[in-house]
Amino acid sequence: MHKKMEQWNSYRLLALQFQARRQRSRLMNGRIIFYIALAFFSILYVILSPQPPFPGKLILKAVPIWMIAAHVFLSLKDRKGRLLFVGVLFGSAGDVVLSTDYPLSFVIGLGLFLVGHIFYILSFAHQWEFKAWKIAPAAAVLALSTSLSIALTPYLNGLTIPVYAYVFVISLMVVFAIFRNPPSPAVWIGGVLFLLSDAIIALREFMKMEIPYRAILIMSTYYLAQILIGEGSIQDNRTQKR
Repeated sequence: MHKKMEQWNSYRLLALQFQARRQRSRLMNGRIIFYIALAFFSILYVILSPQPPFPGKLILKAVPIWMIAAHVFLSLKDRKGRLLFVGVLFGSAGDVVLSTDYPLSFVIGLGLFLVGHIFYILSFAHQWEFKAWKIAPAAAVLALSTSLSIALTPYLNGLTIPVYAYVFVISLMVVFAIFRNPPSPAVWIGGVLFLLSDAIIALREFMKMEIPYRAILIMSTYYLAQILIGEGSIQDNRTQKR
C-alpha cells in the first residue's frame, strides 16, 4: 500500500511538472507573439510617419503605445505598476492630441505628456536609492536639458513657462530613472531617448531646424523609449520576485 502511494505521488508530481512546463511554454509563446506584433506595428508606423495623413494613421500611431500600456497593466499589479500604466496612457493621449490640427494642440499635448512624466516619477520614486556614482550621469542629463532650454529661449515667445516646466519635469523623470534600484539600464536609457525625441521636436518646432529623417527619428526614439521604460520595469519586477 505504501509503495502504491509513493508511485501515485510520483505520477502526480510528474503530471504537475508537465502542466507547469506547458503553462510556461504557452506564456513564452504569448510573449513572443506580443513582441513580434509590437515590433511590427512600431516599425510600420515609423516607416509611414513621413507620409501625409491618411485614414487610420492616428490609430496606427497609437497602437504600439496602447500595447505597451496593456503589457504594463497586466504584468505590474502593484502601486508603482499602476502609476506607470497611467503615465503611459497620458503619453498616448498627448501623442494623439499633438497629431491634430487644433490651435491649442501643442500646449495641450505638452501638458498631457508632462502629467504622464509626473506619473513616471511617482512610479520610479518607489525604487529610489541614492548612489554616488549616479550623480555624474544625472548631472549630465540636467546639463543637457538646461543647455536645450537656453538655446530655445529666444524662440519660445509666449510658451516660455510651459516649455521650461516640461523640460524640467522630463529631466527629473530621467534622473529618477537613473536613481532607481535595481538600476536597470533599459529604464534610464528609455528616459534619455524620450528626452532626445522631445528635443528633436523642440528644435524643429521652435528653431525651425532642418533635421534629416526628422519624423523617423522622432517616432523611433519615442517608441523605443516607451518600450524600454515599460519592459525594463517589468523585467526588474520579475527579477526582484525570484
